[in-house]
Amino acid sequence: MSKLLYTLTFLFLLSLSSAFAEKDIINKLTPNHTAISGTKISLIPPKGFTKASNFLGLQQEGSGSSILIVQLPGPFSQVSKGFTKEEIASKGIETSTIENLTFNMLPAMFISGSQNANGAVFTRYILVFGTEQETIMINGTFPKKLTATGKEIKKSILTAYYESNRKVDPLSTVDFVIDPNVANLKFASSMMSSLIYTRDGSFPPKIDDKSSLIIGRSMSAVKVDHRRQYALDRLRKFPLENIKIDTMTEVTINGISGYEITAEYKEQKADKPSKIEYVILYADQLYYVFLGTTNVDFDSNIVKFQKAIRTFRRK
Repeated sequence: MSKLLYTLTFLFLLSLSSAFAEKDIINKLTPNHTAISGTKISLIPPKGFTKASNFLGLQQEGSGSSILIVQLPGPFSQVSKGFTKEEIASKGIETSTIENLTFNMLPAMFISGSQNANGAVFTRYILVFGTEQETIMINGTFPKKLTATGKEIKKSILTAYYESNRKVDPLSTVDFVIDPNVANLKFASSMMSSLIYTRDGSFPPKIDDKSSLIIGRSMSAVKVDHRRQYALDRLRKFPLENIKIDTMTEVTINGISGYEITAEYKEQKADKPSKIEYVILYADQLYYVFLGTTNVDFDSNIVKFQKAIRTFRRK
């Protein structure tokens, strides 16, 4: 279950060209640096980039380019193992380089690659570094044809300055609230536009009850014509094996409609199945996703997830 939770929260992140020569980079904080709200990162923005509206980072709306900051709760020594050419290729991404380096005295990797999306080819530059407490990923994306923009994005990424002691209020990074107490859950971590709750407040959980609830919002506008089918397709993209749907119903929460699915799944090599409570709500060309997973007391925990999800309110 712990490995699955890492994978689930890592879901959006491997959506990853030039050679990378620098091996040892040391940055200093300057007046030109901009602190990225909700993160421990400051960097010098590329010209024409502004604060992103739907994710933690910067964007240039006219070109479809962006710099996304992701803080992962896992140690770099473990998270970095997922950045292999084989793993990245499994996500449909063509990797050109993966290089190890030292960034601000921390172990790091720099990845460049390309991916087809919405009929266009995008180049991605990703800087990943971290400690044994957390991992930081800075993901720069731009249309491949905009080489000048790409150079500016890469330059900006390499100005990053990490303040490990910077205080960040994770609940301020999202546009929604829930009451986890009704499900006997505690806040455990945040990532991108998502919050993670577990029974013991640790991620991954350190107790036998591995129940968790992840709540997130899409980072960009999505046009959904067939909402029911999209809900099913979105569920199948999670790394859950042998999914068997028990129920699927329409639901409205906080005035937003969508679908609710309760299902069973079984992890590879697991002796017993687990249960999931999955809800997707569609609003303003965005969607909110709720994924509760539990390995014990199925009926009780599914009801608790449902109660917590129904306390959802947009700010």
